[in-house]
Amino acid sequence: MTFVLLTAGGHPRFVDGTDDPNLAEAAGPAVLIAVDSAADDSDSGPDIGTEVPSLNAGIDAPYRPLAYRESGADWSDIDFEAADHWVQMGPELRRRLVEDHLATLTVGEFKVATNNGSASIITNNWVYSGSPRTYRAAGRLRELITVLGELTRKADQRA
Repeated sequence: MTFVLLTAGGHPRFVDGTDDPNLAEAAGPAVLIAVDSAADDSDSGPDIGTEVPSLNAGIDAPYRPLAYRESGADWSDIDFEAADHWVQMGPELRRRLVEDHLATLTVGEFKVATNNGSASIITNNWVYSGSPRTYRAAGRLRELITVLGELTRKADQRA
């Protein structure tokens, strides 16, 4: 598995996994992703070669998030369900949520993100309200989205 560390202070870089000393040194916000997970899931997955994916590629491609670090906090692992939901979303939905972690999803968008999960699914990663029902990310999924949003805003400030 190939791991990439996305940080606010520098360029994305390859790391040797969760025990790599670069993770301990990376002040938040930061995210650890498995970049070859997208290629493993489909024959048409991206070919990363030897180039480190950019932050935007880390958001747009269906790379599997493994952990995140909020500013001033310790690393948090991402549970399988939250990681699965992130990967199952399309790039437009991932981008929309990163831009606004409180964005709402329709039932159809929720079903895509949860692999056709029931609209009444009980999960720590989604909350719903209203009629017609709308969904918002919650739990570890929302925390991941929030950290990616911070990284994006900091990258925009540097540009």
